[in-house]
Amino acid sequence: MTQYSDWVQSNWFELGLLVLLTVTLTTVVWFARSILRTLRASQEQTGALLRLSFSDVVPTQAPAAEAEISAPVLSQPSEGGPNGLISWFQAPMGSGSVAPLSRVRRWLQTPVGS
Repeated sequence: MTQYSDWVQSNWFELGLLVLLTVTLTTVVWFARSILRTLRASQEQTGALLRLSFSDVVPTQAPAAEAEISAPVLSQPSEGGPNGLISWFQAPMGSGSVAPLSRVRRWLQTPVGS
């Protein structure tokens, strides 16, 4: 036992440095896994939103016997969910009393502190 304690006493700085580097590496790996997990969840959510937005278009397939080509049928937006958000974006904004360019020009001319 004295052989190991002598080695620790003579190499305490290197041993402490080894422990510090091990803790640092463990922390970096833990943060990297956490960040990658968050990015993966974000990509899955974006993919789900894209699939949901493309699933609104329902094409109708014409039977092979018919020579007539039919256009795709678009579903109507509902009040809730992502379709409600789409209809909210498509709705007109404001009363339209002031033109948007003049509003921007007025905003640019106002002093910074007000």
